[in-house]
Amino acid sequence: MDRKLNRQEIEALMPHGDPFLFIDSAEIGIGSAKMKYKIRGDEFFFKGHFKNNPIFPATLMLEAVGQLGVLYLLASPDPAIEKPVDPKKIFFISSDNARCSRFCRPGETLDIELKVSRIRRPLFLFEGMSSVEGERASFVERITLTFDYKS
Repeated sequence: MDRKLNRQEIEALMPHGDPFLFIDSAEIGIGSAKMKYKIRGDEFFFKGHFKNNPIFPATLMLEAVGQLGVLYLLASPDPAIEKPVDPKKIFFISSDNARCSRFCRPGETLDIELKVSRIRRPLFLFEGMSSVEGERASFVERITLTFDYKS
């Protein structure tokens, strides 16, 4: 059964916080996860990215995919996650073959999907894709996070 999380539940779990949390709602299952993030337009980075032509930064699209990976480690019922994961011990290691193919603007909603490739402590590998209204915005073939369990 998938676990559905709202913004308040996500904020309680995640080591990320405002203004750098890019998940409004999520659905976490075994082997996959989905999330949504509404691009509001008042985010801090729009003051300079780009003047009079606000575009959601491509690197932050990839950050959002990575954040969904963190949430997966913290909230998934996946049996490969043997014990509760320590949110203070999850870190980005690498990403491979990332591409952004669409400008995303205020008022649009990013839909992001994650597919697990491998979980074996201390590494978590997954792929991710973001889209807006069914049109692909970004894809990353592999993101690797390192993690550890609570002591």
